[in-house]
Amino acid sequence: MAPFKTLYGLLLVGLLAVGCEKDNKVVPVEQNSPVTVKVNQSARVKQNVTLSVDNITDSRCPANVTCVWYGNAQVKFTLKDDTESKTGELCIGQCGQQMQNRSSVTLQLGSETYEVTLSDVQPFPGTKPDGTPQEAVVTVTQK
Repeated sequence: MAPFKTLYGLLLVGLLAVGCEKDNKVVPVEQNSPVTVKVNQSARVKQNVTLSVDNITDSRCPANVTCVWYGNAQVKFTLKDDTESKTGELCIGQCGQQMQNRSSVTLQLGSETYEVTLSDVQPFPGTKPDGTPQEAVVTVTQK
C-alpha cells in the first residue's frame, strides 16, 4: 500500500506543478502561423527563435460607443534567438504619422531576416470584463 501512496503523492505534486505554471511560458507554434501572445509570455516561432510581448497599449474606441477618434493598439515586443535579441513596436488603428503603416516591421537576427506582423489585439475594448488580459495576434515570417 505504501508504494501506491507514494505514486499517488508524486502524481498529485506533478499535477499541482503543471497547474501553477506562470504566464511567461514558451508557447510552441507552427512556423509562419499567427500566434496569440499575452504580455510577459513568449511563443517559439522557429526552432531557436522566440517572440515575447513586452507591453500592450490599447486606446481603441470601445465597442458600442461613438468616438471622435478610433484610437490604436500598440504592441512592444522582443524577438530573440540563441545569441541576439531585438525589440520592436507595432501599431494598428489610427497610429499617427510616426507609427503609420507599422502593423509590420522587419528585423535582422544574425544572418536571418524576419518580418513581424500584428493582425489584432484581443479582446477589443468594451467586449470583455475589465481586467481580461490582452493578447497580441502576431505572425513572424522568415524572409
